[in-house]
Amino acid sequence: MSKLQLLHVFLNERLTAAALEIFGAVEKTVAQYQEENDRLRRLLQITPDIKLCRIDSLQVSLSVSEDEVI
Repeated sequence: MSKLQLLHVFLNERLTAAALEIFGAVEKTVAQYQEENDRLRRLLQITPDIKLCRIDSLQVSLSVSEDEVI
């Protein structure tokens, strides 16, 4: 085998190994995100409904006396 062919084989092996390592890390990360997502979904199912109100629907009044404004 020529040096060029040996280099080609070596690079293919290293790139394959790197790709497998990256793929494994991605699989692990996706599995962790799925577990976290499932956990959060379960929490949402047991959490009571929270009613939100918009700020613009609230009537806010602010009273300031003349002495406080300087």
